[in-house]
Amino acid sequence: MIIEIFGMGCVKCKQLMMNVQQAVKELGVEAQVNKIEDFEMLIRRGITMTPGLVIDGEIRSMGRVPSVIEIKEMIEVVGKEKTVQPTSATTKRDPSCGCSGEGVAFYPCSGGSNVGQISNDAAKSLSEQGLGKFSCLAGIGSHGEGFLTNAKRAKHVVSLDGCASKCSYNTLRHAGIEPTMHIVVTELGIKKAYDQLSTNPEDVEKVVSLVRIQLQQ
Repeated sequence: MIIEIFGMGCVKCKQLMMNVQQAVKELGVEAQVNKIEDFEMLIRRGITMTPGLVIDGEIRSMGRVPSVIEIKEMIEVVGKEKTVQPTSATTKRDPSCGCSGEGVAFYPCSGGSNVGQISNDAAKSLSEQGLGKFSCLAGIGSHGEGFLTNAKRAKHVVSLDGCASKCSYNTLRHAGIEPTMHIVVTELGIKKAYDQLSTNPEDVEKVVSLVRIQLQQ
């Protein structure tokens, strides 16, 4: 088993390393634990937040430090997956892992205007409500392997654009990802202001409500 810890040497990264080592010791499993601090490698592997924990090539957590108990459960899940022969081309995945790329993925343009920031705030709100995962459009644009893999595994790819430039939509399609839903903020009657980055909560909720309704259809 290969366990990889991605980070740039922060306190949380060091704590994650200690938790992993403790989990491996308590389980008594044979595991190679690697610490990866190369930024380009992080991007290629789809790590958008550090510290990142990868077990046998699967991202198991990002942006937080799982407890020793959680890590032991992750390791046990991987062990069980190895003993089960898949009945189809689809690989069995840990349903508790929110970093698998499955489900709904939100890609806001996050542009430099009020409507771009509305798309960003809407994606954050939808993610916080548990309706999907806030995903990295810049990672798609960089053609990072991990980012593309996660997008292709998503059941619904939601493109959230601020204006008619459709930066999110075009970036996804350029990378071979076809959005299953596309929302343009200015088409909802919200005027674009280039010199304004603050957002109106009512405008954000208008986008959130539309996405929520379409996801239920």
